[in-house]
Amino acid sequence: MKLFSSKKKIAIIGTMLTTMLAGTIAYAATPIKQDAYYDTFKLVVNGTEQFISDTALKPFIANSRVYVPIATLQNLGIANVQWTPAASGQAASLAVSPKGGTASGEVALYQQQLAALNTQLQAKDSEITTLKADKARLEAEVDKLKQSSSTSGDISSKDLTALEDTLNDDRDFNRYSGPTGVGTLYFDFEVDEYRGDIEIDMYIDSKLDSTALNALKDDYRDFDDFIEEIAEEAVRSFKNSDVIINVYNGTARSNPSRIVEYEYDGRLRDSIQD
Repeated sequence: MKLFSSKKKIAIIGTMLTTMLAGTIAYAATPIKQDAYYDTFKLVVNGTEQFISDTALKPFIANSRVYVPIATLQNLGIANVQWTPAASGQAASLAVSPKGGTASGEVALYQQQLAALNTQLQAKDSEITTLKADKARLEAEVDKLKQSSSTSGDISSKDLTALEDTLNDDRDFNRYSGPTGVGTLYFDFEVDEYRGDIEIDMYIDSKLDSTALNALKDDYRDFDDFIEEIAEEAVRSFKNSDVIINVYNGTARSNPSRIVEYEYDGRLRDSIQD
């Protein structure tokens, strides 16, 4: 806290604006001696804190009242000030009017409030955009699940069993004449449905050793064609489904290893050679 005073620490304060009045006031002829205290509060104009280094322009507190120099109001663009010295027997006068009219301060304040609201709206717009994207993603997932559920509903266990019986009973599907070193392979089939796809597990009835397995992989073109015929048979029964075919080296009960997984969606994917 700074004390504004003479050597006796007393300030001689002339005309001070104690209230915001529009009009003309007469100059007080008799000075008033008071102690003045500076830097004890902040001066904020339209939401912006003002820093004034010139002591002659700083607001201060005296006798429990807050005083703001007229020149400060003018410098900050708050008020228009007109000082008329005494002349021809007329007392000096001070005319004070709001800068740009009484509404200018309110306009500036409202503009600041509008700017703050615009910032909040931009943040909300960004949040809304994110929520819309999340909504669209979830709706797509729901549609996908509905479609999958609808497709699954068209696949009956009876139809799956019928396909499984066909594959197990038909020699075109349950046996494969392999190359030298492999011989004829016999398969057992299990058919199931998974998320609208037909899943076929093929088990070789006798496990192949590494030499026979390599020979079968060398014969991949013929074996892949054999698998494609099985996939096409499945599609004839389930036209709207893709087909997954797993080939296992050994019977289902022997905990066999999978040799290859094929996918068929109108075209056979993968190969036993891979």
